[in-house]
Amino acid sequence: MLTMVPRKFWLRIFWTVVPVVAGFLIVQALMSARTHRQLVTDEFSKRGQAIAAQLASSVELGVYNEDKQLLGASIRGALRDPDVAYVVIYGEAGRPLAEGGRPVVEPASLPEARIEKALSSRQVEHSGERFIEFRTPITAEAERTADEELFRPASDVERKGGSTKTIGVLRLGLSLRGVEAQTWGLLKLWGAITAAFLVLSATALYTFSRRITRPINRLTEQAGKVAAGRLDETIEVESKDEIGELALAFNEMTRSLKQNIGDRDMALAQLRDLNRTLEDRIDERTAELQERGRALQRSLEEVRAMSEISRTVASTLDLTQVLNTISARAVELSSSDACAIFERDQVEARLLGVAFYAIHAPSDLRTLSSSMGDPEWRPVSQAIETGEIVQVPDLAGDAMRPEPRPGRARFRALLVVPITGRNVALALVVYRVTPGRFDDRTVDLLTALGNQSKVAIDNARLFKELEDKSRQLEVASRHKSDFLANVSHELRTPLNAILGFNEMVLGEVYGEVPADLRVPLTDVQNSGRHLLRLINNVLDLSKIEAGRMELALADYAVFDVVESVRHSLRSLADEKGLDFVTEVADDIPLARGDPGRITQCLMNLAGNALKFTQQGRIVIAVEVRNDLLHYRVSDTGIGIPADRLETVFEEFRQGDATVSTQFGGTGLGLSITRKFVEMHGGRVWAESEHGRGSTFSFAIPLRVETGRTA
Repeated sequence: MLTMVPRKFWLRIFWTVVPVVAGFLIVQALMSARTHRQLVTDEFSKRGQAIAAQLASSVELGVYNEDKQLLGASIRGALRDPDVAYVVIYGEAGRPLAEGGRPVVEPASLPEARIEKALSSRQVEHSGERFIEFRTPITAEAERTADEELFRPASDVERKGGSTKTIGVLRLGLSLRGVEAQTWGLLKLWGAITAAFLVLSATALYTFSRRITRPINRLTEQAGKVAAGRLDETIEVESKDEIGELALAFNEMTRSLKQNIGDRDMALAQLRDLNRTLEDRIDERTAELQERGRALQRSLEEVRAMSEISRTVASTLDLTQVLNTISARAVELSSSDACAIFERDQVEARLLGVAFYAIHAPSDLRTLSSSMGDPEWRPVSQAIETGEIVQVPDLAGDAMRPEPRPGRARFRALLVVPITGRNVALALVVYRVTPGRFDDRTVDLLTALGNQSKVAIDNARLFKELEDKSRQLEVASRHKSDFLANVSHELRTPLNAILGFNEMVLGEVYGEVPADLRVPLTDVQNSGRHLLRLINNVLDLSKIEAGRMELALADYAVFDVVESVRHSLRSLADEKGLDFVTEVADDIPLARGDPGRITQCLMNLAGNALKFTQQGRIVIAVEVRNDLLHYRVSDTGIGIPADRLETVFEEFRQGDATVSTQFGGTGLGLSITRKFVEMHGGRVWAESEHGRGSTFSFAIPLRVETGRTA
């Protein structure tokens, strides 16, 4: 079924409300008809029950006597009621005794089981017609025998009503045609009322919706006019309700909108004027920003170039390379044709060319050597002497400047930037083959380049001086080492001979030695051995400094090395009354290294311990930890101050001056010990508490396969 969707607002209201009203009326009509029919049916049932009960009472005698004539007369009297459709009377055995009215389909007799003891009703349908059928029992008083009357007196109930028994059944059928006709008439009445009410409701709804939508349509039309730009028209206000207030608000909105549009047009006109002015300003500002951007770009490029120059200059300490780099970068930054760097000779008062860079130039100004008073180089001399920048825009217009010498480039303009450093005076000169002044930016750039170059030039000169001094010191150290080695060798040879002869005399090889001579001969022997150790230390030190000391690697027993040191120094410990103890672990395997140098290290450490210990004990201990041999020499001597521990291993250094005066020594033993330990790939250190003793330790690999050369 097609349905038309209303396109107007009033139709939408109409078709929204009308179905609701119509549905309500129809439901109300159906409910009223149903209720009325139920009421009529109930009244009809009560009436039928009354007719059936009255008829059953009137036919009691006829049924009891089975008098069909009497029963027929009673049935005809009941059928006079137009609603009674049929009447059937059954006897006590269920056999029909009499009937009347419309023929009904029913068994000829009723079984005794179906003879009701009380009144009942039901709805039945015969030949398309509906009936309410009532079945009423026909009762009579029971008879009493003579014996019952004599021997069992009647009770009060029996006296009043007596006992009854059912002697038959009455079937009475009432037709529902009248009830249905009455219900149908009621439905017609409600239909007419509903139709009339729908017509009235539709008319009222139409009028109400049109009254609502008419102002809304006017508002819509006015909104369309406003959208089209027609703001002079207003809406006529016909009521003071909400729609009227809406129309007033819409008119006010139209006036405000008209005013706002006028203000907008005025603002647009002003904005157009302002835009024209702003565009001019923006163009000017854009041009200014572009110019600043170009200047900033140039500045960034210059900063980048200066940074690159700084890195390049600082990356080398070669003075010639530094000066050549500065001159090349100066030409690049100033867009000039050549650059030269001059130095003033303080002694001879001359200008010397030390660097030159040119794009196209027939001569190299590095060969220049001119007097400070030469007129050709007067601007350079002036800048060096005054420390100020000198600029000559046109060299050809300088009457005091002579013509360039043959073979020289004919430059027309120059700029001199002084570079004054530590004990040196330089001038950076840039040239152009075309006349004209150098702009301020170029002057500032070259000034910054000169300031940055000062440090680099000073560093390069200092490095060159240090290189010269280092070479001189290296040569002097080599000569010293060679001299010490030669002198030590020359001293050791006759000293060994003297010690040998003295030992033979003490051994009485040449005869018995008197007692008064044995003491001085023993002093000579001890002093000679001390001098020999000193000479050996000096010789070892000279070899180490000359880089000619090498290790003689071999397998050795650590216990034997420690025992040899204890055996050599035991007599000295006994003389001073000191305990000389060695502690060597039994599980130390065979070691590899230079046993002679290890012995010498232990002799130096143990000898110092004996020398600086007046009472107590000396301990030499060795153990293996993580494939390292740890040697330790401990004493209970004078100790070393904490601030002197870092310097005791330096050459010719002792704890302090009083130690050297009181105990003697040269301060070479610990230095040589550190050198030998480092040649074994180890390290040496000291721990001490002033006044309570010291512990010197060194650790070397258990197996040294390759010795280091000192």
